[in-house]
Amino acid sequence: MLAVVIILVTAGYLLMNPGSKPNDLVGTPVSGAQLSQLRAIALNSTLANRVGAGSTVNGGMPNYPTPVNDSSSLVVYGKVGIVYVSADYCPYCAVNRWGLVMALMRFGNFTGLRYMESGSKDVYPDTATFTFSNASYSSGSIYLDAVETGDINGKPLNAPDALQTALLTKYDSPGSIPFTVFGNRSTLVGAMVSPQALQGSSWAQIIAQLNNTSSPTSQALIGSANIFTAYICRTRLAGIGNASACKQAYVKSINGA
Repeated sequence: MLAVVIILVTAGYLLMNPGSKPNDLVGTPVSGAQLSQLRAIALNSTLANRVGAGSTVNGGMPNYPTPVNDSSSLVVYGKVGIVYVSADYCPYCAVNRWGLVMALMRFGNFTGLRYMESGSKDVYPDTATFTFSNASYSSGSIYLDAVETGDINGKPLNAPDALQTALLTKYDSPGSIPFTVFGNRSTLVGAMVSPQALQGSSWAQIIAQLNNTSSPTSQALIGSANIFTAYICRTRLAGIGNASACKQAYVKSINGA
């Protein structure tokens, strides 16, 4: 098991005066209709298998997680530990949350998700997304330890806990975000795809595009969800391989999974 060292680390995505010009929905709970719609898309195996690993806006391959050279596993309360360090103002965090939310919906349920946008004066401004701040996740196989370190204006929001801090120190000493750890078997520093795919789109417009597998939005977000899922399954921890999501063809086809 990882030794937990309590050291204060500031997540270090370079702040570019993110500012704020929030949409009316920012900070409000995600509607039950949109949450159900997103969950149905996440669980649609036919759709997922058509997209596979997806592609970036320019047709390239997404950014894949990196294997960890460490024999210790991250199992929390008998579940696969997924650690995610992020911030509301960060556009790269914004695009990553879509894929992570859909991937985790394949193993459990969220409550308390709220609408969010990235900073309006940052690169890829006002990227529609969600926030994990004050949200909860329940699953029989996954323990999610997520933190939003800054609000939409770039002001401090929540400090990383001891586990998040220890992993940042070990694998991401500059404190770059988004930062993801999959059971201490692999890590992802940065986003899988560019926020460019979401520019100018509302939450409803993004969700509507997910069913169009040829759209850049679907390729980026469902592709990200599939890669997240594959690397969760790849941990082979706490019986995760028995989950129905881990038996899908796209999981087996994604490189290294």
